[in-house]
Amino acid sequence: MSKKGIPEKATLLLIGPTPPPYHGVGMAMQAILDSSIATQFRLVHLDITDRRGIGHVDQPDLYDVFLFVKQFFRNGMLIVRERPALFYIPISQTRIGFIRDSLFILPALMMRSRVIVHLHGANFESLADQGGFLWKRYLDFILRRVARFIVLGEMLRPIFGRWAAPDRISVVPNGVIQEKAEMSERRLSAQRPFRILFLSTLCRQKGLFVLLDAIPLIVREEKDVGFEIAGPWASEDVRREAERRLTENGMTDRVRFVGQITGEEKRRFLRSGDLFIFPGVQQEGQPLTVLEAMSEGLPVVATDRGCLRETVAEGVTGFIVPPNSAEAIAEKVIHLIRHPGRRDQLAINAAKRVKESYTVEQFVFRLEEVFGQTLIASGRQNRGGVRLESTP
Repeated sequence: MSKKGIPEKATLLLIGPTPPPYHGVGMAMQAILDSSIATQFRLVHLDITDRRGIGHVDQPDLYDVFLFVKQFFRNGMLIVRERPALFYIPISQTRIGFIRDSLFILPALMMRSRVIVHLHGANFESLADQGGFLWKRYLDFILRRVARFIVLGEMLRPIFGRWAAPDRISVVPNGVIQEKAEMSERRLSAQRPFRILFLSTLCRQKGLFVLLDAIPLIVREEKDVGFEIAGPWASEDVRREAERRLTENGMTDRVRFVGQITGEEKRRFLRSGDLFIFPGVQQEGQPLTVLEAMSEGLPVVATDRGCLRETVAEGVTGFIVPPNSAEAIAEKVIHLIRHPGRRDQLAINAAKRVKESYTVEQFVFRLEEVFGQTLIASGRQNRGGVRLESTP
């Protein structure tokens, strides 16, 4: 209770990055901070963003050590001062990242906060299977004390099955902002050249080189086609390798690299295309770029990674192909170029599917439910009050 006798809200401490750089975890955190959750809980946010750019994500160096030490002590101070009822953190899938996250989690456990772990990928099991006896015992020690796990799709629930009962694992798909879905006449007609889009960090793990290998296979069958590739380069080595492949295949005039785009520029980019390709190689979770493309009425050809098979309805909003298969990508793309009627129907279905299941409002609603359920399970209630804090 406050000094005036007014009940106060339960405190929710959020640990995580915000844009820029632009990636799924940071954008999801920003959506939480901007949402109605701030009216239901007293939010305190520890921003752990490395502002040096996307190229430094998952590339630890001495500066990261400095940042972590600073953030570690700030985290401890916030936990002691604020006594959060709930502690929310997006969990890393790398060993170094998990160790960092666990050191954020430990003080929260010591202060009896209910810890909520949110996995934005699908590769955590491989992390758990690495290392020896001590590493696995450490994972067990941390994760068996987590109050609630969040995954992106139903098919990802088993990832945390060894540490939690099913009722402690919640599904909260990603969500995107969707403006009024209106398919442009240019999209639903014989647009030429046929535009194929790719939007992501430009690196091997996101399938850039698989896409570049598919381009000559597509152009061999369909001449009137162009490729627009947007996103920041992960490194100069990746840029040089991409340029080398395009030059060797004689495809440099077929591909335009747009660079990093955000906001309205990104929406215009997606609206200019006929088809979106996401050929991810690593175990993706549920890439926001796929949802953004679908929200703008783009059929999607994506690899069978993470819960994309659950997100992209096969033959309804797009197609799922095996990883690392330029041939499979080319086959589906050529099929959609040659069947405009089916492509148009997939486009309409894609926008409808996002509206029904993957908007940012639905993301916030589901997350708010998880927070509320976890709070109730702790024996605490969420009442009254009005404060939102963000701690850089």
